[in-house]
Amino acid sequence: MKDRTRFTVIAIILTSVLSLFIFGPANAEEMKHEHGKSAVMDLHHMHTMMNHGLQMAAEGSTLMMLAGMKMTPSLDPVMLEHGRQMLAGGKELVEHAMGGHAMKGLHKAGHGDDPLMKYTHKLGDAIMKVINMLDSMNMEGDISGEMMTMHHMHILINHALGMAAEGANMSMLGQMGMAKDVDKDSVEHGKMMMSDALKLLAEVMDSRAMKEMHEKGIKMNNAMMAETHRLDAAAKDVVDLLSGMPACCSK
Repeated sequence: MKDRTRFTVIAIILTSVLSLFIFGPANAEEMKHEHGKSAVMDLHHMHTMMNHGLQMAAEGSTLMMLAGMKMTPSLDPVMLEHGRQMLAGGKELVEHAMGGHAMKGLHKAGHGDDPLMKYTHKLGDAIMKVINMLDSMNMEGDISGEMMTMHHMHILINHALGMAAEGANMSMLGQMGMAKDVDKDSVEHGKMMMSDALKLLAEVMDSRAMKEMHEKGIKMNNAMMAETHRLDAAAKDVVDLLSGMPACCSK
């Protein structure tokens, strides 16, 4: 009986030792995999930076258009200069998020093929497309008549972009699970803002003002009209991507 007990104890010890050798590497791989998930938080913080850059650029563009309307001569130069700075600063922030030290570090660590990394670059490209369009928009010359109408449409598109960016940031913040009592409200309100942004973009293109301009013969061969439609389409691509952002870090 004692020999059987001794054999059982030895067997248990041997099994435990073998388990360390056999399963130890697997556990290490699991830990490495768990550690790899830290890229999710890094990338979502980059999304927040990119969204803020988009907001800055859109707001800067709006200020520049308002200055171009020449309604307040004493303030127009200030609005124009500050608008330019905001647009340039927003563009720089997005570029930094997409190609800065942190992003390079994630690629070096092997996250280049992660689905969320691919999404991040797709979102960044879509945001940069919009910002470049805002940056190249012609705001010189006489802003009256249909040109004034189209610039008001551009302001509405900029507002929709800002809503979507803020909504996405609120949704990500709520998903991080840091404030239990308000996280759900943050996520839901963020989703509502993104949904409303899409509706606003559709309303701009289907508006009475747009239909009246087309009826007057201002077609897509008009440079600013074509630019307005391209901007709306590019903005919609961004809002669609933000609305479909993969879930963040909530458990």
